[in-house]
Amino acid sequence: SSGINAEWPLLPGISLNTNLFSASVQDRSSQREYAVSHLQWLSDTLDAVKGRVVIIGHIPPTLSLYALYHNKVAKVSWRLEYFENFREIYRRHHEKVIAMLFGHEHQDTFVVERNSGVDMATYTFPSVSPIYSGQPSYGIAVIQNHGNDRKLKDIFTYHTWLDYYTRLRIEPKFLTYRSFGQIFRLNELTPEGLFNKTKNIVEESDGMRSFMAVKGKVYQERAVPMISPHLYYCYTTNFNIAAFVQCIESFGYDGKPYIVNS
Repeated sequence: SSGINAEWPLLPGISLNTNLFSASVQDRSSQREYAVSHLQWLSDTLDAVKGRVVIIGHIPPTLSLYALYHNKVAKVSWRLEYFENFREIYRRHHEKVIAMLFGHEHQDTFVVERNSGVDMATYTFPSVSPIYSGQPSYGIAVIQNHGNDRKLKDIFTYHTWLDYYTRLRIEPKFLTYRSFGQIFRLNELTPEGLFNKTKNIVEESDGMRSFMAVKGKVYQERAVPMISPHLYYCYTTNFNIAAFVQCIESFGYDGKPYIVNS
């Protein structure tokens, strides 16, 4: 027995070594050669693949949420050259991508950007380790078959209050969860749906208040100061610094305290 259930066909995934693209890594010629060839490999793989795939990696191609919360600066996690290359690859092949799932930030969130008529969504998953005074968490992405197609139905986040269980000296349990679909009232998570929802989220307030409330419980425990819904909206709808600055300026921010060179 192979252990593979024919009713649950294997889901193709593309795993990227996104550490190669990090803005924190020294840009040596050998490093750049590996990074460029890795992106070319991604492009060739998506050219050849017949069905739809999930792209996974560690460092997301987004602004750093950690830097925004802790240091009040906008910092791109990837070098701009690699990010622009990746974005163009995604633009050409977006219909083949079910979802893009990353980590690194130790917090659950998403970023969605509309570029040349194509919406690109990136999800980051939380950490099971209690680093940065956080509570252990993990995420589950639910992908369902729709005929011959597969779609991202929802993402659930489970977490446990480790310090609470530690004080009581009992075994921790992952009991509570958050659902992106429930928070944003979406039947399935598509880049287009998320973008259209977040366009009006500040004006509607309900979705943002709900989202900030459930996340606020975790961040309060982590002693991380909350940022305004406007700034969080600008983060979740922009991949790069220029777009982020333009967004916060539209809400009356000058942007200067939130800018650093990546």
